[in-house]
Amino acid sequence: MNIKKNQVFVELEIANLNNTELTSTLYEMCYSHKEYENDVIEVHQVVDLGKHKGKSRYLIIINITRDLDNLGEEIDNPYIVKGP
Repeated sequence: MNIKKNQVFVELEIANLNNTELTSTLYEMCYSHKEYENDVIEVHQVVDLGKHKGKSRYLIIINITRDLDNLGEEIDNPYIVKGP
């Protein structure tokens, strides 16, 4: 089994936390990093960075685990830009 693990850091600013479903936002962030159907994407940690200019700021740490021997089908993900 040939496993590749990667960690991604994403900064998130939320103007109005009362109008935001953080769970849905985190789900979309995970989906946006999925390239193959067998990729396992997990939110590792959400770090509250405090407020800046009235906006709540967070650092989202995402773990990506990919089995290079069993990728599955490539996902047509509009969030991922492929090279030439």
